[in-house]
Amino acid sequence: MTPARRRSHAVLLMVVAGIVILAGGGTVLLLNGKPSAAPRASVAAARATPAAVEGAERIRVPVSDQVPPRLPASGVPRGWQLKEFAGQAAVELVRTDGRLAVRLRSDRASFALHRDVVVDLKEFPFLTWSWKVSRLPAAGDVRDHARDDEAAQIYVVFPRWPSPRTTSEVIGYVWDSRAPVGTRLRHPRAPNVHIIVVESGPGRLDGWLRYERNVAADYAAIFGHPPPRVGKVALMTDSNDTRSEAEALIGDIFFSRTSAGRAEIPSIVLR
Repeated sequence: MTPARRRSHAVLLMVVAGIVILAGGGTVLLLNGKPSAAPRASVAAARATPAAVEGAERIRVPVSDQVPPRLPASGVPRGWQLKEFAGQAAVELVRTDGRLAVRLRSDRASFALHRDVVVDLKEFPFLTWSWKVSRLPAAGDVRDHARDDEAAQIYVVFPRWPSPRTTSEVIGYVWDSRAPVGTRLRHPRAPNVHIIVVESGPGRLDGWLRYERNVAADYAAIFGHPPPRVGKVALMTDSNDTRSEAEALIGDIFFSRTSAGRAEIPSIVLR
């Protein structure tokens, strides 16, 4: 990996960690009903009332706050922001297999979609999502910084309230090309970012897979203390280190009070 590309990927991790994208001021209505300092963008993103949250079993973070009249639709979905680090991002909102999803394509590129999401994990500790990967980065391996490419990545960002400008703690869940499921590591150039491999290799490509993580428990196991509030989520893909291609579809994300055991449970949509 060239020094320029190493710097690019380190910057990517810092941005996801909140060093850059959490700058700003303002007040947001937290999903546990308590106001706190947070980015101005969150004011528009979080319109849930405390009463509505109290009656809900989960919070839905949609892949788009508004569905265009015609799909597929290229470009960043409503409610998200894009950060490119290498190459050019290819983002598309699609309806496929009976569901709405965002398609991320990388051709030797590295980029992230992110949005402000303020959630109290004491109330909603479980994270659930679905994704479908059709192409993995050739020879990608999260354990090797020279080949650190993953087709599908979800990051949960924990700002250090009430001063979100300081380095945030981050947990990332990834589908890696080679590292075994269950691999956990701290990123060598971003020690505040911890990675957990939840899927590995090509064995289950081209099918929708659903995952659930107790993020509160993961955080406590990694950092040794109860988690603060979540402040942001990010979706990422990259294949720039291996100079290859990657493609993934990602559906809505949920934070739930309990482990999901029912197909349909009351939820509130974060907008």
